Amino acid sequence: MLLRYTTLERTLIDIAVRPTYAGGVFEVAKAYENAREREELSVNTMSATLRRMNLTYPYHQAVGYYLERANFKASLVDLFKSQPKERDFYLTHEMGRTRYLPEWRLHVPEGL
Repeated sequence: MLLRYTTLERTLIDIAVRPTYAGGVFEVAKAYENAREREELSVNTMSATLRRMNLTYPYHQAVGYYLERANFKASLVDLFKSQPKERDFYLTHEMGRTRYLPEWRLHVPEGL
């Protein structure tokens, strides 16, 4: 039986892009926290993969925020923080009350 699967890096990107498929933004935040200690995780690979995906929306802002929130090393977070932030972005759809993070130009749900 042939099984197809993706890498941890791609999975973390995918759930940042579509958090509802992973249980919502709070579950995505937990996944990033749990991934922090995984030896096989490469944030450099995440950055390169996201760039190769050439997505229309600035998901690097969401990925960087999740990494920062999960207390990844600042040098790894900077791979995303140093990228241009040309527009404000929302972590997900229909969040209700939000707070704005100017350093990421990102709206996140209150309480996250």
